[in-house]
Amino acid sequence: MSLEELNEKLYGRNADSGRAEHHTPFDPGQGASNPNVQSQFQRTEVWSVPKTKSPWSIRKLLFSDISGQRRLRRRVIAFVSLALILLIGGLVFVWRTMTFREERLQVAISGPQSVASAEDATFTITSTNNNWGGLENATLIFSYPESFHPQDGDAKEMDNPIIEIALGKINGNSQKQTLIKGKFYGFKGDVAYLKATLRYSSKGSSVFEKTVQFGVNIFSSPLTLEVTAPLELASGQEIEYLVDYNNASDIQFSNLRVKLEYPEGFQFVSSEPRSSEGESVWYVGNLKARSQGKIKVRGVLSGSSGEQKRVRGTIGLFREDGKFLVYAENERPTRVIASPFSISQTVNDLTDVTANPGETLRYKIHYKNESRIGIRDAIVTLEINPEFLDMSRLTLNNGAYDAARKIIIWKASDVPNLGKVESGVGGELAFSVPVLATISTANAQNLSIKSVVKMDSPDIPSLIGSNKIISSNTLVVKLNSVIGLGMKIFYDDAVFANAGPLPPKVGQETSYTFHLNVTNSSNDLKQARVSILFPTGVRYTEKFLPKNETVVFNERTNELVWELGVFAPTKGTPRELVFQVATVPSPSNVDKPLILINSTTFTAKDAFTNQDVRIENGKEENFLRYDQAHQSVSNYVQAAE
Repeated sequence: MSLEELNEKLYGRNADSGRAEHHTPFDPGQGASNPNVQSQFQRTEVWSVPKTKSPWSIRKLLFSDISGQRRLRRRVIAFVSLALILLIGGLVFVWRTMTFREERLQVAISGPQSVASAEDATFTITSTNNNWGGLENATLIFSYPESFHPQDGDAKEMDNPIIEIALGKINGNSQKQTLIKGKFYGFKGDVAYLKATLRYSSKGSSVFEKTVQFGVNIFSSPLTLEVTAPLELASGQEIEYLVDYNNASDIQFSNLRVKLEYPEGFQFVSSEPRSSEGESVWYVGNLKARSQGKIKVRGVLSGSSGEQKRVRGTIGLFREDGKFLVYAENERPTRVIASPFSISQTVNDLTDVTANPGETLRYKIHYKNESRIGIRDAIVTLEINPEFLDMSRLTLNNGAYDAARKIIIWKASDVPNLGKVESGVGGELAFSVPVLATISTANAQNLSIKSVVKMDSPDIPSLIGSNKIISSNTLVVKLNSVIGLGMKIFYDDAVFANAGPLPPKVGQETSYTFHLNVTNSSNDLKQARVSILFPTGVRYTEKFLPKNETVVFNERTNELVWELGVFAPTKGTPRELVFQVATVPSPSNVDKPLILINSTTFTAKDAFTNQDVRIENGKEENFLRYDQAHQSVSNYVQAAE
């Protein structure tokens, strides 16, 4: 059948003639006659029709759906944002981990771990970046102790004790090396610490630091000190210590001091040069490169037979914290040996003696035979320095004084016991002599009177060397410094202009100028001060000269204190303080001398003799001077007009 025929059959005029005859139970016409079909259709229809709702319920449902959608949208946005943040952070962390990690950055110092002072030393600081990314604005900060002196190297900016070196950029997987050259000037055994800090930043990061420390042991000092002392010495014999110090470096050292620690039983006599503080400290000050110095110390050493006496010397300086930094030290022992004949002396029954001008010194010499055999024809000699003694008043019961040799001699002809001194037997010799009342101290300091007593006998073996003289003894009498305290009062004075009636009158104020002079003969005085007490009616005007002096006035006690501190010998030039006071006499003072000062007291401690010094003057009156020509005037108070 052709396509046209098929189309005609389906859609032609006669196409519906056969259809009308066929009906199904569900056709509209047929369903009405069949109750089962109709009921079934009704049930289906009821199920498919939606329930009827109120307008309010519809609105609520509508808006509820809209807000829920918004909340849902917000939650989705928040979740997505958080996910993006975590993702970006994770990517940054992964990128940073892959490109930069601090542990992949290393700073190291290499160089000698042990050096000698004043020796050239070179240290290499290596900054290594093992990261993919580079470092920006890298700066190396090198810090060092005071004992290290940087020299030529890669240092650009120095601010002691820090050096800053700009490294710039350090690329990934690369390193930079920096050289630091210098010398150490520390003491032996010191450990100096060098520190290097790398300050840097990576791309997009803050500034970070990496620090490393390097210790260097100093096994020698640029300064050396050597103490020389006798190996053996008899007790009571004079001893000499020699101290040699040297700067072997190429720089100058400042504020240096040499200190000696004496053994027990040592009595200081003198030193060259003179000690600066007490008897054991010398201010060397500046010690130039390749220079040296020497100190000689003399004294008397006493001890038991076989005892070791050690002297210790140090050279160094005081730090800012007050600690003494020792650059070099040295120690030497001296053994006390037994003497077959002991001999000793005392002055005023003392072995540690100080004296004042005019004082009488009573010497006693004690001797004893310590050997097992007797000693024949013994001779005792005492050599004494007569410079500060009045030898014309020497009292000597036996023996003789040889002025040419400055020796007192005792023989058996004067002292029969010296003819033969049996084992275990001893004796005593004595004399006395006064110290000069007036001592010339021009350019002299730390004055003393030295005496050396010796025993000689053909039965005593002669030993070579002055330090082997076993029958001798040295004693030193230290002379206290002589203090002069003077006061002059002026009305017509060139320093301060005074005013008021003269002679003074009741009810009217008159001012006066004081010139206080203090002299010191020979020794350094510590903690020196002058205290001036004024009567209640005297007023201090707060005028004084020189202005660099330390003057303190206590108004409650009416006391003026002049602090002199360390008071050195004046050597003919007194130390002077000029000040002004004023007073208004009362009727009770009429026809009486005007008293302006109750007392003037000088106190100090003698640094050489270690003795306390106190000089006190009484009331100052009746020595008022009117003018520079020293014209005296009456100082008696007159009644008011």
